[in-house]
Amino acid sequence: MASDNEDPPLSPTGPISEILKLNDDCLEEIFERLSDLPTEIYFSEVCQRFQNIALGKWRISHTYDTMDLEKWRELLPNFDDLYYFIHLMQPYIKEMYVSSCLCTLLKDLDEIHITELPQVTSFYYDPEDVDCYPSNRSIRKLTLIVPGVRRLRLTTPTDGRYLSRFKHLKELHLYEDQHKAYELRQQYLDEVCHRCDLQVLDIRTFDGISKLRLNNCVKSLQSLTTLKLNLATIKSVLPEIMKLPSLKQLVVLLCSEWHIPAEVCPDEYDPKIREVEEFYAIMEHKAKEITCVAVDGYYMPLEPGWDRDLPIWPHKKLQRLAICSWDHSTEYLERYTCMKDLQLLCLRNCTHLNDDVLLKFVDLCPRLQHLDVSYCREVTPSFLSRALKILKQKDPHRQQTGYSKTPPLFIYYVLSGFEDFVDKENLKTSPEYREYIVFKPDFPVRSERGLSFVDRGYQFEFI
Repeated sequence: MASDNEDPPLSPTGPISEILKLNDDCLEEIFERLSDLPTEIYFSEVCQRFQNIALGKWRISHTYDTMDLEKWRELLPNFDDLYYFIHLMQPYIKEMYVSSCLCTLLKDLDEIHITELPQVTSFYYDPEDVDCYPSNRSIRKLTLIVPGVRRLRLTTPTDGRYLSRFKHLKELHLYEDQHKAYELRQQYLDEVCHRCDLQVLDIRTFDGISKLRLNNCVKSLQSLTTLKLNLATIKSVLPEIMKLPSLKQLVVLLCSEWHIPAEVCPDEYDPKIREVEEFYAIMEHKAKEITCVAVDGYYMPLEPGWDRDLPIWPHKKLQRLAICSWDHSTEYLERYTCMKDLQLLCLRNCTHLNDDVLLKFVDLCPRLQHLDVSYCREVTPSFLSRALKILKQKDPHRQQTGYSKTPPLFIYYVLSGFEDFVDKENLKTSPEYREYIVFKPDFPVRSERGLSFVDRGYQFEFI
């Protein structure tokens, strides 16, 4: 805080402006009441002291930690304001989100005279024009502008030629649930695996059969915690993947095309019957360590009873269970109520899911925090009152004290059988439900969006 006893300096042209006599706390209060970013910039341009106050406020708010040039251009239509603001924030920008073509972004940065953003650690490229593929020249230039990137996500195709030049890269995300003209080239995948100490690698290809293989680089993935890949990619290297010491999550995407043996009649070949050998092999090998199992039941139409003799039952360590798009009876689900550490249950788009089955989980799984019944039309509004009754019996004093050791139950209910009831009765703000149930018109964190928790395949998580 500036001292109130100091006499303000005199201006060469006369007494200093009255506002400059205010201490920093008062100036910060004035700054807080400014209406928009251009006005804040006018404030900042008064003098160095005002600039320090503005910069401090911008940094504390974290509003501008992520650079979205298109959005910033809308906030600051005056180029001089945009130029001033970006140069002032340059040392503090931590993330970048790009919705325009990469070549356009690079041209704009040249025009603004930005040659490096040293603190950027996350770069997300998701252009509105889906055909705006980044050129190798653009990727190479990007490695010079944001050399410290640790997390890179590209939703458009790239052959990956210069990706290994991101020397600090820890996370590489190349998946998008749409068609891509081509996938990463094998030699560049090998390069990035050998040269970067990757912790997260997502090389799933939504269309076709992936030609990528990890045989030459799996030994370089010792720090990998998350691996997301196509079934075709995992087949030849599954034993080596199972030995990765840091692996915590494995997601497998079933290929959208399949090889039909010559001796099989195409008319008799059921495209929905996918190979599940690897699924059971993972379950067998990592049974003691499995804390999450997620299955897309539409693309893996496992028969009822498929899980009766799974090796996970003796260990009972499941914390997250997702079985989606299942069109058989859900009575078999009752066996999972023995998982006392279960925290998330996702039964999205299960055709025959009923209230009674769900209530058994609410009653018998004391740590259950997230229940996803989106697209389940057979569940009824009566489930909510019955679930509330169970929760109140478990913790009868929560509503009176407003305190409990256990968090409320989050229910995800998009297009469920009680969605209209929740909205009509305004249950999201109901005092009766507030301490026990929170209604979420969305999907759980770390879940795919849509009819399944995991896209067209399966997911495991390990201790």
